[in-house]
Amino acid sequence: MAGDDRKLSYSERDRLRREGKGAGRREKPISGRDRALEEKRSRLALAAAEDLFTDEKGGGVGKNLADAARAAHGTKDLPAACRAYLDQVGPPASGELASIFLDAGDKTISLPVLDELLRLKGQGKLELEGGLRRQIRLLSEDFDDDLASRAEDLLA
Repeated sequence: MAGDDRKLSYSERDRLRREGKGAGRREKPISGRDRALEEKRSRLALAAAEDLFTDEKGGGVGKNLADAARAAHGTKDLPAACRAYLDQVGPPASGELASIFLDAGDKTISLPVLDELLRLKGQGKLELEGGLRRQIRLLSEDFDDDLASRAEDLLA
């Protein structure tokens, strides 16, 4: 059947595949170490894929921390949520999240955010719009020179 020149049907291919697998060939058993290594590779691949398809900086962890900061917006827990994000992910790269961080009203949170916004502006990846622009304008009039000078640089 396989020796002639005609094409094999799918059922014939399946039958030959089943027969070939059972006729003398045995799969090598996978050791525990190999299985653990394969599972680790799978987890790393899934994490890398999640990072690719997550808009938030820091992948899945960053998304969870950003969601926590959004949920804490307008509450007394906002500074703590922002600090947790800064500690694990760094300053936010989106204007929407940066605006929330600036609402925390804490200089130790605002300075890294403004520095990141300045970096993004220098790369041409930032367009100040709406509420974020108003927040930065207010910060440019702040009594704290560090905040005011960074905010003025962003507005320039």
